[in-house]
Parts: sequence; C-alpha cells; structure tokens
Amino acid sequence: MRPSGTEPGDFVEFDMDMIEADRRQRLRDALLRARPILERETGVQLQLGNDGNDLVLTSDGEIRFRASLASDGRAIVTDLGSGDLL
Repeated sequence: MRPSGTEPGDFVEFDMDMIEADRRQRLRDALLRARPILERETGVQLQLGNDGNDLVLTSDGEIRFRASLASDGRAIVTDLGSGDLL
C-alpha cells in the first residue's frame, strides 16, 4: 500500500497484485512446512507446483493435494487422494 498524495483527505492506493502475491507466498511457505508431515502420513514424496491459481502437491505426476486461499484469507487444502477435506 502506498499513499497517492500527501494532503489530508487523499486516498490510499492498494496494490492488489502485491497483496495477492504476498498471500500466495504465505500459502506456499505453509505448504512447504506441511509437506514433510503429509509425506509421512501418505507414504509418498510430494512436489510443490501450480495449477492455475491454486498451489498443488503432486506425487508421480498426479495432483494429490490442492491448496487455495478463501476470500477471508483462510487456507483450504483438499486431499484429492482420498476425497476428504483437511
């Protein structure tokens, strides 16, 4: 965020691209921290990648976990291997 002027009543301009990039980086960091735990639980090695706007953890070239950010900032991680929501 950066001010668009210096006078009282001036508006603050939001850089939505930067905000979204920051949110995606936070989600990426969280998935990287969770990856070893998920690998132990599933018994497969996972790689972090992208699928459109979502981040995914894949094994053997297939998407195993899909992660996205809800509009309120919560991380939503879906286990596609078993069809359950985490």
